[in-house]
Amino acid sequence: MGLFRKTERSDPDPTEAHIYYSTPFGDTTDGKQKLFFLQREGVMFMPVFRSVDSMKEFYRQSNRAAYAVLQGDVTSVMELIRSIEVLKGAGIVIEPLSANPIEIPPTA
Repeated sequence: MGLFRKTERSDPDPTEAHIYYSTPFGDTTDGKQKLFFLQREGVMFMPVFRSVDSMKEFYRQSNRAAYAVLQGDVTSVMELIRSIEVLKGAGIVIEPLSANPIEIPPTA
């Protein structure tokens, strides 16, 4: 007989985790301006990250020239997206370069 009950722990809610992100619009390394979002099946997704290093790698691969590192949570980023008229139909993708990115649709 064990002294402790075995408990199952659920994964933490991804909407409550701290994430890193940057402004949606920015300059490319060749001097053009661009919206740094991803798209799947006609839906736009704002990339957000669990670490600054993964954010740096994503923007390096995306040829983003410069960016601010902002920290928040998924809820605050969704509120930011919804406050910008042209982005209201966008969702969020957490760690887009990972083997298992998490997509949060705009309706969440």
